[in-house]
Amino acid sequence: MNKSHNTLIRLFTFASAVGLAAAAHATVLDLGSSGSGSLNGALFSTTDIQPTGTGVFNPFLSIQNSPWEQGYNSSTGNFDTKREPQWNHEIRLSDLQTTTINGMNYFGFVVDVNEPGGSKATISLNDLRLYVSPTTQTSQSVNSSGFFNGSLGTLVYSLGSGNSIDYTDAQHGSGSGDINIFIPASNFAGFNSNDYVYMFQRWGNADASQGGFEETAIRQGIAPVPEVASFYPVIGLIAAVDSTHVLRLKNQNGSDIA
Repeated sequence: MNKSHNTLIRLFTFASAVGLAAAAHATVLDLGSSGSGSLNGALFSTTDIQPTGTGVFNPFLSIQNSPWEQGYNSSTGNFDTKREPQWNHEIRLSDLQTTTINGMNYFGFVVDVNEPGGSKATISLNDLRLYVSPTTQTSQSVNSSGFFNGSLGTLVYSLGSGNSIDYTDAQHGSGSGDINIFIPASNFAGFNSNDYVYMFQRWGNADASQGGFEETAIRQGIAPVPEVASFYPVIGLIAAVDSTHVLRLKNQNGSDIA
């Protein structure tokens, strides 16, 4: 196994250990422009997959607003979603594609982040939830901050209260993928293949959303290549592993913990 893959194994082992220690703290996974890590059982990594322009990328979730934005994939529209129903619509469990990572099956998604670059290149993902439902959902319930607090069915994944992901969009603009999201396939066990899958996202509360659409598509499933890809199966999925950013834990008053 080469140095990059050994580094990845060390990174995800470290991330898992930190996740256990962070139970009482908000966790920030800082991807920078070329990083990876795990949070609440899901894997996140930067990617430069191309092309991702509309018509090729085929997003099922499109969100746009400033300084922050939120929404989920529904053909009837909600919050800050755009372009219903073509590029913001329901998907079904049978649509998801399996990728095997280190012997574990995940359902993959890829986000095309569209930030302007320069001093406006960084954006934060402050909430990510996935639900499964046998029926279509339309909830737009919010709390006193205006954040969505409703239900879209059975919750199968949550980023976790107060947790967030930072990303620096060095590939600013549309046309190139930015963030891979891998959710354990086991989270979806017991549901019907025709059930709807809803993904809710909220961006920009820590680092503002200041550009175009944040678009999310289903990642094409890929089986692992023996030995070389025994941990991360997609060549080019992670770039510049040795410069990977690590998790930062924050205590309740917001200061960093070493």
